[in-house]
Amino acid sequence: MSAGWGSGNVANLFPRPHPDMQPTFKFALATAVLATAVTGAVDAQSSSGNIAGEAVAGDTITVTGVDTGFRREVRIEKDGKFQIRRVPTGEYQVVRVHKDGAIDPAQGVVVRPGGTARVMEAGKAAAGDATPGT
Repeated sequence: MSAGWGSGNVANLFPRPHPDMQPTFKFALATAVLATAVTGAVDAQSSSGNIAGEAVAGDTITVTGVDTGFRREVRIEKDGKFQIRRVPTGEYQVVRVHKDGAIDPAQGVVVRPGGTARVMEAGKAAAGDATPGT
């Protein structure tokens, strides 16, 4: 028995569409491809940003969302710089705890989509806004 469209094999589970149905099938396929592309573009839009700054090696930086309760903690390495990535947008309180246990006053920052909120060193003016693209 030959393996073809009418031979009763697995190929019969997926018969060729009727010629009148082909334009509808092509339209449905194009619509599905377009919907997938649009979904990917929406996902590419950023709904998060970063928080960055400098501190002394051994310090711990704790970031807490004012409205969300989001919390992340990072221990500062020897170069003294830190960056907390993919932080949801919103207002945050940043607390610096020194390795000797001293705690600096909390600083408020705002994370904007795709931006980086800068945390200033203790004693300097605080930066409250994110700078997009930095």
